[in-house]
Amino acid sequence: MEFEKKQKGRWLAKNSYYFLAGIVFLIVAAALIFVDFKIYQKKTAYLSQIDYYQKQIQEIEAENEKLKQGIENSDDINYIEKVAREELDMQKPGEKVVGFVMPEQKTQAQAPKDFWISNFLGSWLSGVWQWLKNKF
Repeated sequence: MEFEKKQKGRWLAKNSYYFLAGIVFLIVAAALIFVDFKIYQKKTAYLSQIDYYQKQIQEIEAENEKLKQGIENSDDINYIEKVAREELDMQKPGEKVVGFVMPEQKTQAQAPKDFWISNFLGSWLSGVWQWLKNKF
C-alpha cells in the first residue's frame, strides 16, 4: 500500500509541472494573440490613412492639371467666354438668361419603433466598448 501512495505522489508532482507549463504556455499564447490584434488594428488604421492621402493626391493632381489647362487656354477667346459665362455669370448684350428654381423636398425623419431601446442601449454599449478599449 505504501508503494502505491509513493507512486501517486510522484505522478502528481510530475503532472503538476506539466500543468504549470501548460498554463504558462497559454498565458504566453494569449499575450501574443493580443499583441498581434493590436498590431493588426494599427495596420488597418495606417492603410486607411494611406488610402485617404492617395485620394487627396489624386484630387490635387487633377486640380493641378485643370489649372495647367486654364493657363494654356488663357489666350483662347472661346475659353475666356466659357469661363465668363460659367464662373462669373456674365452674358452677352441682348441675351436673356433663364434659371430654374427647384422646390425644396421635404423629408420627414421617422423615429424607429424601438427608438428608446436603440438610443439608450446603443449609447450604453458604446460606453462599455470604449471603456474596454481604454483598458486594453
